Amino acid sequence: MGTIKNLVEGIIGLAKGLATTLKILFRKPVTEQYPEYKRSLPARSRAVIVLTRDPDGEERCVACYLCSAVCPVSCISMQSAERADGRRYPRWFRINFARCIY
Repeated sequence: MGTIKNLVEGIIGLAKGLATTLKILFRKPVTEQYPEYKRSLPARSRAVIVLTRDPDGEERCVACYLCSAVCPVSCISMQSAERADGRRYPRWFRINFARCIY
């Protein structure tokens, strides 16, 4: 009984996927003239790749390496260090703007 149910769910999923493909297949393509027209950035985008600071003047970065891990072209590199109070901070933080696609 379970295999028939899985088969029916698979066929329904396949039919939905094909319906979506057919719906989009016959649309007119949208071409953006990139150098002349640039897409607007989302409202929350700051478009700044820098380390931000607290009102006290200290960096907010805790050197978790997440930014360098999610960068699609690996242009962000850093090295972490630890203060006497146990808080981590970036010893150095570099962005290779020649490779950056943002």
